[in-house]
Amino acid sequence: MDTTLVIVTLVSLAIAVGLGVVVWRFYREDRRRTDARIAALTELALEPETHRHLPEPQPVERDRGFRLPPPREATADRRSFSEGGRAEEPDLPLRPSAPPAAAPATLFQEQEHASPWGARFVVMAGLGLATAAIVLFALTARNSGAAHAPAPATTTAPVPAPGLELLSLRDTRQNGTLTITGLVQNPRDGAALSRVVVTAFAFDRNGSFLASGRAPLDYTTLQPGDESPFVVTVPASENVARYRIGFRGEDGRVIAHVDRRQAATAVAENRP
Repeated sequence: MDTTLVIVTLVSLAIAVGLGVVVWRFYREDRRRTDARIAALTELALEPETHRHLPEPQPVERDRGFRLPPPREATADRRSFSEGGRAEEPDLPLRPSAPPAAAPATLFQEQEHASPWGARFVVMAGLGLATAAIVLFALTARNSGAAHAPAPATTTAPVPAPGLELLSLRDTRQNGTLTITGLVQNPRDGAALSRVVVTAFAFDRNGSFLASGRAPLDYTTLQPGDESPFVVTVPASENVARYRIGFRGEDGRVIAHVDRRQAATAVAENRP
């Protein structure tokens, strides 16, 4: 649907650009014609009037002995024509009268013509409405498709398996030191580990920190299901009331562990 919307938008932009180019060309052509018409009328108005000098007529020498007969009176003919029973008819003009000449003020005035821009604007408005209808249809189809789309299934992330399992833990005090020994196992569904370090922190009865120690596991690499013993020494033994151990990876991150000592003791006791 996003692709359809992008295509519709690009088509709309192309139509708008094409209409703009067409309108601009029409406007430029109309402007050019108007300028040419104004220039022609201005040049015609500024052109000086030229008068043709015709040769003067020469007098015609007439024969003095020849004389034209005097014109007859047409009253008798008209009277006899009326008396014959026919109605008198008005004389028709030999030449039609010339139309009145245009006034000098309106001779070079440009006649007003209907502008074609009204029809052009109507066409542009129709195309714009069609484009808007296409865009609205695409948006409506997109929204309806999103409304009917099935909701994504929610999947719960699996709980990561513990990094290590503590199977046994013992401590001995000798010569002012606390020695802690134990056994850890990498779970069968866990990830491979390497260069794991054991850390131990000693506290007195009031919970105050006394000393700490650290040592690597006996095995450098632990594959899923492997076990490894460890031994860590803390330089304090007299006032130690409790201690806490932890595990860290080779990058320094803390590796979680689960205390499985009771389950391991029960399994050992049930063995024959």
